[in-house]
Amino acid sequence: MSRIASPKRTPTLALRQRKAHLLRSFQLPPHLLHASLVERFLKCGKATCRCHSGGPKHGPFFYLNRCFAKGRVQSLLLKSPDQIGQARQSLAAYAQALEVLDQISQINQELLRRGEPLVSSAS
Repeated sequence: MSRIASPKRTPTLALRQRKAHLLRSFQLPPHLLHASLVERFLKCGKATCRCHSGGPKHGPFFYLNRCFAKGRVQSLLLKSPDQIGQARQSLAAYAQALEVLDQISQINQELLRRGEPLVSSAS
């Protein structure tokens, strides 16, 4: 998906057609996920391990982090490659849905700027 090149220069009819197309084709995927995938390398609990003396740390470990109100974060350790793959697909689905919503919002803002109704009488 791409942004509209210059909504201020795009005719109102073209904006309405683009918006109608986006709304017709928009479906929320059931697997979308709003979070962050974090890859970490960590030191272990053994004081004599090489990771404590400048050697390579253990990992990678993949965590799914979700931020909530008041700075609270919930982390989930992803333990299998399948979980990591599912998380990546779900995060991509969320980003794609957000892009479509942003395009619709951008069109609506331009229609309002022009004094046009957001819902046309033909819709």
